[in-house]
Amino acid sequence: MRPEDLKNAKLSPATAGYLGIYLKLSDLLAEVSDVTELDYSETEVDKVNEGFNNAIHVAMEEIMKLATQSIEEKVGSLDNNVEI
Repeated sequence: MRPEDLKNAKLSPATAGYLGIYLKLSDLLAEVSDVTELDYSETEVDKVNEGFNNAIHVAMEEIMKLATQSIEEKVGSLDNNVEI
C-alpha cells in the first residue's frame, strides 16, 4: 500500500495523514536496508541498522497510536457518518 492509496479510503484527513506517515516510515526502513546492503552482506544488514530500525519502529508505534486515537474519536462521534 502507498500513501496515495489512502485518498480513496473513507478516512478523515487526520487519520489518512497518520497512516500515510506510517507507510512512509515503513518505506524508509526498506530503503535504508537496501542502501546498507551495498556495503554489507544480507546477514549483517539488521545488525548494522539496529539503532536506526529501533528508532523508526518507535516512531511507527507512536504514529499508529495517533491514528488509533483519531479513529476512536471519530467513531465515538459518528452519527451516520461514513468517514473515520
